[in-house]
Amino acid sequence: MHFVIFGCGAVGGYFGGRLMQHGENVTFVARNQQFKTMQTSGLTIKSIEGDVQLSQVKVVDGENLTPNSLATPADVVFLCVKSYQLQTAITQIKPLIMKNTRVIPLLNGVNAVEVMQEQGIAMENIFGGLAKIISEKTIEGVINHTGAKPHITLGVYPKPLTVNSTVATNVEETAEETAVLSAIAKSLKLAGISVGVTSDIKLALWRKYMLVAAWGALAAARKLNLGEIRSKSHIAFLLERIVNEYADIACKLGVSIGEKHIKETLRFLSRLPDSSVTSMQRDLVAGNNSEFDVLIAYPMTIVEKLNLSTPVLSQCYEKIKANY
Repeated sequence: MHFVIFGCGAVGGYFGGRLMQHGENVTFVARNQQFKTMQTSGLTIKSIEGDVQLSQVKVVDGENLTPNSLATPADVVFLCVKSYQLQTAITQIKPLIMKNTRVIPLLNGVNAVEVMQEQGIAMENIFGGLAKIISEKTIEGVINHTGAKPHITLGVYPKPLTVNSTVATNVEETAEETAVLSAIAKSLKLAGISVGVTSDIKLALWRKYMLVAAWGALAAARKLNLGEIRSKSHIAFLLERIVNEYADIACKLGVSIGEKHIKETLRFLSRLPDSSVTSMQRDLVAGNNSEFDVLIAYPMTIVEKLNLSTPVLSQCYEKIKANY
């Protein structure tokens, strides 16, 4: 199976590196200085799961992709870019998508698939996915994995009935897709990556979103790491409240978020290192592009549209807009 990793930062670099370390056929797509660095220096991962140095990797220039950029067609394309890079990434990756290629977004947010379809990628080529990992890429290009066991969740989106389809046809197509998904999951497992296959990918996406977006919003607004949030009881209460607010938004959209999911999210946060911060928080502090639009502004549009009450999220939204 040929894996193509588009976006070689903290997520794509880690998972692509692990796949390559364990003998999978992996091609990285990088751009600008990152492309040159990977050409000459390969990829280095420093991880609590074990370090790895890949002195030589297959890497192609993302600025000039054509159907002939790869020696063999891509079976799987993992999109591992930031949400604000997604539209550009889709435009660049299109020449690599063949009939049997599956494109799996591993980025924060809950609307990547809608954006992919709007940009012309057929639903038949899309699987749902999400990644859980606490890592960052240093200015030297090293992937530092510092917290949480790296995990990927995969899922098939339900196929709606059309004029020319039947329930039996849909069941058969779904079975074929599930078989392909199982093969991808097997490769990930053999590479030592924790992986799960879910029957409700929308729920899985919102569970991660509820974690990353809620924590990121409060941490960025208050300019605190996770340990500092936990050490102040009134701020810790706000963290619990904003997680519940994101859960309320999901429920209003028909996603089956329940009390057990909220408790699991808070329990997961309680186990992370005190020094933990989100990538959005780091980007905002550094004055870089951030995922503010997808993690905070996007749910605020839903809040306004549905006239929901989200006092903590609304306050965080205003603070971040004013302070960064």
